[in-house]
Amino acid sequence: MQFCGADDQAGEVIPLGGDAETAIRCSLGVSIMIGVRRAAVTAIACILACSAVGSQAFAWGSRGHYLINHLAVASLPATVPAFMRTRFADDELTYLGLELDLLKGAGNSWDAENDPGHYLDLMGDGTLQGGFLLSELPPTREAYDTALRARGTDQYKDGYLPYSIVQGWEQLRMVFAYWRVDDYEALHARTARLRAIAALRASVEEQLARRDAGVWGHYVADASQPLHVTVHFNGWGKYPNPDGYSNSPHMHDLFETDFVNRFVTEAAVRNRLTPLRLMQPVALVSEQSVLNAIEHYLAASNATVPELFRIDKSGGFTRGTPQAKAFIEARLAFGASELRNLIVWAWEDSLNQTIGDDAPQRVRDIVLGGATYKGLP
Repeated sequence: MQFCGADDQAGEVIPLGGDAETAIRCSLGVSIMIGVRRAAVTAIACILACSAVGSQAFAWGSRGHYLINHLAVASLPATVPAFMRTRFADDELTYLGLELDLLKGAGNSWDAENDPGHYLDLMGDGTLQGGFLLSELPPTREAYDTALRARGTDQYKDGYLPYSIVQGWEQLRMVFAYWRVDDYEALHARTARLRAIAALRASVEEQLARRDAGVWGHYVADASQPLHVTVHFNGWGKYPNPDGYSNSPHMHDLFETDFVNRFVTEAAVRNRLTPLRLMQPVALVSEQSVLNAIEHYLAASNATVPELFRIDKSGGFTRGTPQAKAFIEARLAFGASELRNLIVWAWEDSLNQTIGDDAPQRVRDIVLGGATYKGLP
């Protein structure tokens, strides 16, 4: 991967003078922080590109997660704001692709709550161990856990990956919504002071959007890894095994980390990216619609589990056969394509979002309809 470079624009807040002085001082502080963080992230990305990648036992391993986030950002269309498409954005989102795995071990409470968000234990027929279909997931994580407990299990045993993806998507859509308004108000607010405050907010929201997309992208990538959407996650396990598939607990690491490091190239994965699904919703996308899209995504990954075990049985992941290479390249490209599509969908739908707790307003009414924004002090 090529990461090194400094051809991006930071997005400066221009001093406006007068009663905007305090806001501008804050803006300059943020600009300095952005500059320092840019240098740090670019340096880190260069190190990642120029040194051997470790083989930690994480979903997809470090290189797989970096590839998925990187290719998702690199393939974003021009309709997505520039601050998500710069070289700095690419470096930052790429690096953040492993953040959730790096945080593992932070503490018993953190691990117990967050680790099950990386997987979903699906049976071969598309049902959860609790007995209901993937296509019939309850609308919220709370309702999902309640339904599982009624069947003798819970979200911490079966995993709650679909909700990790849905919640992250909704959060990114909301950050995009606030950025749309503040970016607009930075040019159109009534006074210099309000314009400076809006510009400052927009610069902070740009940082939030990149971080949210980068960290959340990890969950999207996890869902493209077949062993994160099956009960057969460490070998075939305790289930009927007429085909004699592997029961080795090392199988997981073999193909997602060792194989990717040895045999997979960025160019090969990039060539397998699917065309962008550009969606421009005219009304706010329902939570159920998002959940349905995620269900289809996870079902497609789960459907590849038998092929993965057949390749493993034939020694394909050990020998790096063409079939094994094609399989892993397609899985990584599937994750990168889905992450790109979801980012674009969140951006497009943010125009339909409602913002503001005390005085709710539609983003569309402000940035297209000229309504006065009530959220600036």
